[in-house]
Amino acid sequence: MILLFNPRSARWKHRVPLSLLSLAAMLEGRYDYEIVDGNIETNAEAKLASTIRNKGIRYLGVTVMPGPQLVEAITITQHLKADFPHLKVIWGGYFPSLHSKVCLESGFVDFVVSGPGEFAFLELIDSLENRARISSRDAHVVPLLPYHRVDMHEYIGKTCLGTRTVSYHSSFGCPFLCGFCAVAAIYKGRWTGKPASTVAEEVLWLRDQYGVNAIEFIDNNFFVGEHRTTEIARRLRDSGITWWGEARPDTLMEFSDAGWREMRDGGCKMIFFGAESSSNDVLDLMDKGGTQTPDTVLQLVERTKKLGIVPEFSFVLGTPSDDIDAQIERDIRYIRRIKTINPESEIVIYVYSPVFFEDAALVRRAFSFGFEFPKRLIDWLDPVWQTFDLRKDPKTPWLEPRHIERIMNFERVLNARFPTISDIKLKPWQTGILKTLGAWRYKLGFYVAPWEIRFVANRLFRYRQPEIEGF
Repeated sequence: MILLFNPRSARWKHRVPLSLLSLAAMLEGRYDYEIVDGNIETNAEAKLASTIRNKGIRYLGVTVMPGPQLVEAITITQHLKADFPHLKVIWGGYFPSLHSKVCLESGFVDFVVSGPGEFAFLELIDSLENRARISSRDAHVVPLLPYHRVDMHEYIGKTCLGTRTVSYHSSFGCPFLCGFCAVAAIYKGRWTGKPASTVAEEVLWLRDQYGVNAIEFIDNNFFVGEHRTTEIARRLRDSGITWWGEARPDTLMEFSDAGWREMRDGGCKMIFFGAESSSNDVLDLMDKGGTQTPDTVLQLVERTKKLGIVPEFSFVLGTPSDDIDAQIERDIRYIRRIKTINPESEIVIYVYSPVFFEDAALVRRAFSFGFEFPKRLIDWLDPVWQTFDLRKDPKTPWLEPRHIERIMNFERVLNARFPTISDIKLKPWQTGILKTLGAWRYKLGFYVAPWEIRFVANRLFRYRQPEIEGF
């Protein structure tokens, strides 16, 4: 029997554990399995231990993202392996895919599934069980996920997209090789998407089965092609479904006006874009590829304003440089320019933390500044590394505390002046207070020591940070 475990994450607490359901879809009808979601269980370790003991579990599959989820994955896996030495522990997901050697040398991880793991996981179990593979299984199609194996009501929530929002994967990978991105490091430019008809059918099934009225397409790059995107939008038109997805600025600028209108009329409410930097040189260092430039993003800002789709722009500040101060100030001015063109633009700010992607020029630059990843898996439990992938204060060698302070203070003032629409718990009077506190600072460009904003936003209102908490 197989036990599938999703450790607790400080980021995406209420997302359907799609990675585990994808594995489960492959196991369905072939192996008995149980799913334990650490984001739902109050004591995941006790639940796992009792399940292993009472149901004769032989294999434990753990999906592991970098960041806070990794901490629980390490701690619980260590304990379970010590208590149940016979248990075969299989790790998959972004962290073990990028750090396979460190995981396998830990002494408590027996196997690592690197990259997309649905078919490899099944093959591994078949091999360990000495069972033949099912040759008729289509190696490119994952069956409809067995949603009935989890309590879907735990994962459907109210967001800025809709009153009953759920996450959904329509594609995997990305055709680009950005040097700061774990997706690029794992998929190496590969992208595979479900047919538009299948996507629409499954979304409408979620609507009919669970009353879903909003979808968060958590694809690495949803808008790869205009034809597929607009067909999905057409099929969802007048369905009562609104949705969000992630795109590249230059790709969306190549879409026709008619295509944009199809998306808007088909329920597209927000799009997340990787703007990343105000500098062509930094974009080149990031290996952004394509035709994206800072001017491309500014043109996109104007286009989204005309068509009424809310854009989210992510920025990666603090990449390794000999002139960090000038780089940060240039990005701040650029973000302000975006807000001038379209005040409805959402801004998401990250501080660069390297991804283990040795082929990337940006990572090689980081190594040249003295950056190193931990040599042992348990070293990731150090508090410095626990918050590394949250991309707020990664403690990289080229950044000084004053650089982090400058970035964070600007972000606090920006978020006060323009509160995010994703924080639906904020009442109008609360956003009014934040705007008042942020207005004079933002107008004067005075970001130093915004203690009053920090107190009100963090202590009194518990302001939501989309880059950490999602919707």
